Amino acid sequence: MNILRSFFGSISQIIGTFIASFKKPMATSISSIRGLIISLLIGLFVAIVAVGVQPFGLSDFTNDSKTLYLIGFGIVAFIGMLVAKFVFPMILSNFYNDQQWTIGRQIVHLSATILIVGSLIMLYGNYFYITTLTFVDILKTVAICVLPIAVITFIQQKLFHNKFSTTAESINSSLESINPPASKQLFPIMVFGESGQKLSLVPNQLIYAETSKNSTDFYWQSLMGVEKTTIQTPLAQVEKELAAHPQFVRLHRNFVINMRGIHKVEGNARGYRLRIARTKHEIPVSWKFHKKLEQIGQ
Repeated sequence: MNILRSFFGSISQIIGTFIASFKKPMATSISSIRGLIISLLIGLFVAIVAVGVQPFGLSDFTNDSKTLYLIGFGIVAFIGMLVAKFVFPMILSNFYNDQQWTIGRQIVHLSATILIVGSLIMLYGNYFYITTLTFVDILKTVAICVLPIAVITFIQQKLFHNKFSTTAESINSSLESINPPASKQLFPIMVFGESGQKLSLVPNQLIYAETSKNSTDFYWQSLMGVEKTTIQTPLAQVEKELAAHPQFVRLHRNFVINMRGIHKVEGNARGYRLRIARTKHEIPVSWKFHKKLEQIGQ
């Protein structure tokens, strides 16, 4: 009996570990410039293969404008990629939350992308009588691709995790020695907002600012602790006011951070996150600002 319990316990643990591995953090290129570039490259690749290799019976297709029709497969693939990387994330915003992106979601997304692109290629090819693909053929292709997609995703996650966690440790080791340039003003006072709704701070008081479309949340140090003040002022006005104070950096489209307020940098396969001093807050670092953060830590 004990042997059976031990056996089933081990099986249960293996299954639990396997399921948990799909919940590991993962980076994504959805709704980004990287996603647009990848979409263009996929479209170009499909067009080159269609014209140069002519697989799946494309060589049997005859038409005076054959090359243009075959290039059309690349255009259709590009449109399919845009749907997968930009339209779907807008419709299914909860699923496509980049701060909750995991290996499992990446595998589902890539499989769905192949399904979308393959279906559009099938419709295009059948409409112009170029191919005779069926939806079953597309489903078979997706099924065949799931395993290599999973393997590649796990490898990619491991590489990203090692890279960003190692670099984060390096940045943390130099955080205490970071000495940002002093303010360009002799008596620096920052004023945010307009008459009736103003916030005046010296640079070292402001920890970070989080902006939305027309308002900004300021997290600042007072005698009572860290306080939050919301003012109806856009990011452009905040950046203009902070331009004379080099200790403030923008590492995300919605955040401007005081370098002296960075307590710790954490790294995983999604990239970097900043732990802010004197708070429990975490701030994500956008991929396009990764190099900027790494330079700060040098």
